[in-house]
Amino acid sequence: MAIPEDFSKEELLRRIESRWQKLQDLLGALTPADWERPLGDGWPVKVHVAHLASWERSLLGLLAAGSRADAMDVPAEMWERHDTDEINEHLANLAMEQLPETCRMRLNESHAAVVARLNAMSEADLLKSYSDYDPTPPRIEQPVLGWIVGNTFGHYDEHIEWLEQGLTG
Repeated sequence: MAIPEDFSKEELLRRIESRWQKLQDLLGALTPADWERPLGDGWPVKVHVAHLASWERSLLGLLAAGSRADAMDVPAEMWERHDTDEINEHLANLAMEQLPETCRMRLNESHAAVVARLNAMSEADLLKSYSDYDPTPPRIEQPVLGWIVGNTFGHYDEHIEWLEQGLTG
């Protein structure tokens, strides 16, 4: 994900909060039946919510210089194949067995942890390379900020679109 031209830590946190609130507004308007209703991609709402939580947990793993795979309950060998579709299918299968309330609770918890972690970071920390947090080869020089954007407000926007299209159709 590209770094916003108007980047600052303050702007990053503002965008995260803004899109988070939009997502929360959509989720708050759902009926219990809506949570199990498949959207256009075939995933029920609860799976979209669990998916967002898992990728936020992967971000937390990265920012803690830990294993992203472990943070999101993905087998290491699957993670090492770098097949996002396979990872997402694995996550969806796990989420199908969860209650909607559990999915939402995990999203709220992961989001709170991400925001707390970002608040503790400096702008310089946000601009360090991906490999400053994950030194395993290959070396990735792009700023970790791109992964932060891609796993927070950039990712929320993708799923907000799925929710808006799937729940109004």
